[in-house]
Amino acid sequence: MTEVTYRNVADDEYPELQGLLAQLGYDLAVSTIAENVQEIRARGGEVFVAERNGRLVGCVAAIIDVRLAGGICGEIVSLVVAESARGQGIGSGLVRHAEQWLSSTVGTVRVRTNAVREAAHKFYEAGGYEYQKTHKVFKKNLA
Repeated sequence: MTEVTYRNVADDEYPELQGLLAQLGYDLAVSTIAENVQEIRARGGEVFVAERNGRLVGCVAAIIDVRLAGGICGEIVSLVVAESARGQGIGSGLVRHAEQWLSSTVGTVRVRTNAVREAAHKFYEAGGYEYQKTHKVFKKNLA
């Protein structure tokens, strides 16, 4: 099997990110992805990709979150591996890459996953993450 490279996403790769994020159920325009990557970076985070044979086979974002009660914490968000590349350690490699990058800034990393994604729960537990609590998420548009 060909080696996988983990690195920061390049601006011309947003169309490939679009396809990956669609596999998570997110139908986003390339322009929206570009804006989101810029905002992640402006707020101290980064987006990483896994590349094999010149194609993106996964992505993850590492962000910094600060809470009044909880303090500063890194967070891994939007992890996805292409369906054709799952089960090959690429997700674990992306998480390790994000953790290493975050370790220069934070001492704790958090991850959130949809309650129905049981395979994701097992994946993170196998990677050393401990279940903490369940939340309900509420949203209000301010526009």
